[in-house]
Amino acid sequence: MIVGVLQAGYGINPIENLKITGEILDRSYNMADIVVLPEYSMADVLSLKPERVYDIAEPLEDSAYLSSLSDMALKYSAIIVAHLIEKTDTPPLSRSTTVLIHPSGRIEPVYRKIHLFDAYGYRESDYFIPGESPSQIVELAGVKAGFAICYDIRFPELFRTYALKGAESVIVQAGWVRGPLKEEILEHILVTRAHENTIYIILSSHSGEKYVGRSGVFSPYGYRIIDLGPRPGYVEISIDKESVYDARKLIPVLKHARMRWIISLHDNE
Repeated sequence: MIVGVLQAGYGINPIENLKITGEILDRSYNMADIVVLPEYSMADVLSLKPERVYDIAEPLEDSAYLSSLSDMALKYSAIIVAHLIEKTDTPPLSRSTTVLIHPSGRIEPVYRKIHLFDAYGYRESDYFIPGESPSQIVELAGVKAGFAICYDIRFPELFRTYALKGAESVIVQAGWVRGPLKEEILEHILVTRAHENTIYIILSSHSGEKYVGRSGVFSPYGYRIIDLGPRPGYVEISIDKESVYDARKLIPVLKHARMRWIISLHDNE
């Protein structure tokens, strides 16, 4: 699988944000099977009130934003991993949704963010309804992938679930907000999630004044392969799933994992 990781800073207007994505791909796309866009690439909601975010939100079945990305997917013959602010019937709450847009025009929602960012003084639960379950494992260009969004990476059980369900990679869309040691935290968490599950982590992160960027790819051996730094950019990299199984032979953490005590603890609560 050749994956394209796109990093950019986006505003609150989906039409203008489509132009940003299109300009980067026109300039840099080469031959990726999959192009991953960041969280909030439809609209950056960080400074908006929930009612305004709900106004921007679009339904899956009739989304002008996704329709335009579908044209891009056809143009580049690539699957686009998009982030949708999905309209619900419970205003002012929307959903934070990962959507696969296929070159055929098929639009496939695969994940709704489970863990909402009610931390560091921010309340994402004022904006979104949490998802209820991990994604299915989806095979993309021969590589099995699960999905996560931003704050999800702080919850190791989600990534272990994906690994035990057969994932060879997890695609993460993020809008990782700047702050003291936030870059170091992002790095350490993703290195750990990759290493403890012997999976690839593919990160597309929002950049700009409020966000750290630092998109890239992390090896199943637990180190960063690609780093896009803090500025807008795009990179393509080949993901070799055989490295996952080589790592699992050398570091058989999934085989050694003993989960019964976790299940017992949950049942007792």
